[in-house]
Amino acid sequence: MDTQRQAVIKLVEDQRAYGRKVGETLLTLGVKRSTYYSWKVSNKTKQSKPGKISSLIPEEKRMIELIKQSRPELRHRQIQGLLLAKGVYLSSSSIYKHLKDLGLVEPYARREAPWKHPRYEISKKNLMWGCDWTKLKIGYLRWYVLTVIDFFSRLIIAFDIVPTVNASHVKAVYRMGLQAQGIPLDAWSKPELRVDRGSPNTSWVTKEFFEIIGSELSFARVRRPTDNAITERFYGTIKQEEIYLVGNYPDEISAREEIGRYIEYYNSSRPHQALFNFTPAYVHKVNNKTALLNELNAMKKSSRERRKAYWADQKKTGEKKVESGYTDMGQGEIVDCGTNIEAILEAGHPQEGNFKEMAIKTKKVTH
Repeated sequence: MDTQRQAVIKLVEDQRAYGRKVGETLLTLGVKRSTYYSWKVSNKTKQSKPGKISSLIPEEKRMIELIKQSRPELRHRQIQGLLLAKGVYLSSSSIYKHLKDLGLVEPYARREAPWKHPRYEISKKNLMWGCDWTKLKIGYLRWYVLTVIDFFSRLIIAFDIVPTVNASHVKAVYRMGLQAQGIPLDAWSKPELRVDRGSPNTSWVTKEFFEIIGSELSFARVRRPTDNAITERFYGTIKQEEIYLVGNYPDEISAREEIGRYIEYYNSSRPHQALFNFTPAYVHKVNNKTALLNELNAMKKSSRERRKAYWADQKKTGEKKVESGYTDMGQGEIVDCGTNIEAILEAGHPQEGNFKEMAIKTKKVTH
C-alpha cells in the first residue's frame, strides 16, 4: 500500500541520518533495492504533480456543453472534430467522460452487418447445393478437393480430387451429384448451385452448361461468406479432422480413399449440431425437419418418463427399508428376539444361568 511504501522510505532516510547504509536497512526489511528506488521515483513524481493537469477546465467544459445543446445528435468523437475545426484539441475520452457525468450519453445501437444473414431459406433436400474447393497436399504438391453439399441436410452429395480447378471440373462434379441423387439431366427441376465468384464458376463455359441443362447457377455476394456458409463450414471441419491431421497424402489413390472414407463418416456417423445432433444422411433421408423435431421431442419425453419412474421406484424402495428394516420384508416378518432367547435356554446351553439373566433383563427393558 502507498502508506506502507511511504513508511519504508521514511525509515530508510532516518536510518541513513544515523549512518546506516541503505542496503543494510532494506535487507532487514526484506525489500529489494530496485523496488525501493522505484518507490522513490514514483513518490517524487507524485509530489511534483499537485493536481491532474489533464482535467478539463471550465471553459473547455462549457464549449462541449454548448455544442451538445445545439447538436444533441452528435457523439463525443464528432464533438471532438468540431472543436478541432475551431483550433481546440480535446481528447475524445475526456469529452465522453464529461458528457457521461452530465448524463448526456445516449445508447447507440449499431445496425447489424448484412453479411451475417445468408440469402437462402431451404425447406427440403435437393433444393439448393453449394460448391467450392479447398487445398490439400499430395506428394508435397498442391491439389484440391472439390465438393457439392446439400444446404438442407448438409450431406456431401459428390466430391472430386483434382490437381487444378477449371470449368470442366465444376460441371463434372455437378453431374456426379445429379447421378448420385438419381436426378436425370433433363429433369424439369434440378438443384440450384451456389458458388463464389472464382474464375471456374464465372466462366462462360460454366454458365452455358447450366443454361443448356436448365439449372440455376447463383453467385455469392462479394465478401459475403454467409452466402455459401455451409460449404465453408464443412471445409473447416474436414481440415481440422482429416486434412491437417494427415498433412501429406502419398498419392492420388490414397487421397481419394482417405477423403472418401472421411466423407462417408461425416455423412453417416458424425452427429451435426446444426441438425439437432442427427447425422446428415439421416436428415437427408427423413427430408422433414418438423418430423425430426417431433422425434426429438418424443425421445426427450421418453427420457423424462424413464427418470421419473426410476426415482419413484427408488423412493418406494427407500420407504420400505425405513419401515421394515430390510428390502421386501414386511412388519410381520421381523424376528422376535425373545423367542430366540427362550429357544436357546430350552436347548440346555452350558451357561444356562447367564442366559436366563440376560433374558430377564431383555424382557424388563422391552416392557
